[in-house]
Amino acid sequence: MKKLINRLLLGLGGLAVFWGLGMISGNELAKSSVLMATALPGIAGLFLIIPWCRRRPGLFSTASLLIIGLFFLDAALKGFLRDYFGLRPNPVLVLQAIFNTNPAESSEFFRHNWRDVAQAVLAFVVMMSLAWLGERWLARREARQAAAPWRARGVAGVGLLLAVFVALHFNPTMAKENPLLFWPIRYLEYQAQTEQARSMEQNIASNMAQSAQWQVHYAGPQRNTLVWVIGESLNRANMSLYGYERQTTPLLDAMRRDLLVFRDVVSSEPATMGSLMKMLTPADLDDPHAWSRKPDVVMLAREAGFRVIWLSNQVPNDGWLGVVSRRADQQVFINKGAGRGENNFDGNLLPGLEAALQDPAPKKLIVVHLLGAHPTYDMRYPSDYARFDGVRDGVTQKLENADRSPWIRQLRNEYDNAIAYNDYVVGNMLRLTMRTAPEDNASLVFSSDHAQEVGHTRDHAGQSASDPSGYEIPMLLWTRSFIGKSSEERAQLEHRPYQTDQMEHTILGLLGVRSVYYDAHRDILSDSFHAPPFHGLRRINGQPYLPRTVPYNQPG
Repeated sequence: MKKLINRLLLGLGGLAVFWGLGMISGNELAKSSVLMATALPGIAGLFLIIPWCRRRPGLFSTASLLIIGLFFLDAALKGFLRDYFGLRPNPVLVLQAIFNTNPAESSEFFRHNWRDVAQAVLAFVVMMSLAWLGERWLARREARQAAAPWRARGVAGVGLLLAVFVALHFNPTMAKENPLLFWPIRYLEYQAQTEQARSMEQNIASNMAQSAQWQVHYAGPQRNTLVWVIGESLNRANMSLYGYERQTTPLLDAMRRDLLVFRDVVSSEPATMGSLMKMLTPADLDDPHAWSRKPDVVMLAREAGFRVIWLSNQVPNDGWLGVVSRRADQQVFINKGAGRGENNFDGNLLPGLEAALQDPAPKKLIVVHLLGAHPTYDMRYPSDYARFDGVRDGVTQKLENADRSPWIRQLRNEYDNAIAYNDYVVGNMLRLTMRTAPEDNASLVFSSDHAQEVGHTRDHAGQSASDPSGYEIPMLLWTRSFIGKSSEERAQLEHRPYQTDQMEHTILGLLGVRSVYYDAHRDILSDSFHAPPFHGLRRINGQPYLPRTVPYNQPG
């Protein structure tokens, strides 16, 4: 039993180090410690009890190191994922990111996050090396000692611990913490979600068959064009349009008097798929499965007689989003590569938008899905937009004062370059829309799916489910019907609080499409909009959201 206790102390000490480094939480440390305290003596103890194994002491050492290694590897993986996503790796967000990928996206992911990966690998290698040295030292010391005979209570103790280890797996929470089962269980959960996605088209087809129940009617002008530009990974705090001290949005700044710039909008999710599902369908934070029972924006627009054109620089047929985009009358995907790392810039969508605007259909919904500032940031803009590389300015000073690492400061510069190029793209899309025929009731609404944490509140660059910076997005509108509105009316609209899981109501309002699914109370442009209730219901990571009061990049 002394041999087993010594190995257990090695393992528990290593887990405590991972906890001290912030790679696992206190709750994870407790659960992993309980599992290790039963697994290591219970399983490795068998190699000391069985006579054939006792004659081969190397088997015991190998078994002990394998068990310790599994727990250390699990802790290192959790540490990396916690640092990247801002939460432990079991929500749908992380499952989608892990399993719904391809080699090109994986390569881009590791290129962007190689430092964080290297840190996790280094932690694992160092801890395993120390465990191996500790095991060698214990083995040499024990080899010089006479082997003590096993007593009945020692055998019973090993058997009891092994039984407890097995019994723990009847508790689903503890079973999921077993590092050998952690990822297989998650993979089975992901497979179930994939199967659900496969049934999605059948559900949508079923909804389409019931279109008479939607009670769709059109209440807009004879000619109506709406361009809905969906950005990617854009944080409004990095836009000079919202007061950022770097001039990242000069085109939009110049158009400011013609735009409604909404000041207090947050995404419902910190990741693309979950956010878009709630933007395009009746699904929201309170009823996330409503998409399976009710029609989405594309279906309602087509039912009202709109021609729907889908332009995208994202990956074609990307899971659930591919199902929705295939409902459009026309789809144009300019990203012909295997992933998002193809250096295919969003500006290449401008000719497609110009052609779509010239389409003779009297009523058109044009959805434009950008790559925006999706990591890797330096792949989102041409070289002549590398405007902030190597600059030293107030932003640099604030990041240094907040003790942000050199690579985070570099990524902030690259992110701001991507924001500047996004300004060029969206600004020119606005110009094209503004040039439509005067008799057209043209509008363009721009919003992002979610935001990014790029050194705003911590030393991290990427998606974040735990920081407000992962949700705080830009949203702006140009519409011919609002020309001539007073500055007071515009200001009142701009300061309405909003969350994008209600976005389909605003889009339907702009389209003039009415149905049993349209709720004017959730249309940010409607006179019937109920601001206080929605402000109170807005949530980030399950918690009530209030507008930021502490500026970015300042301690506290």
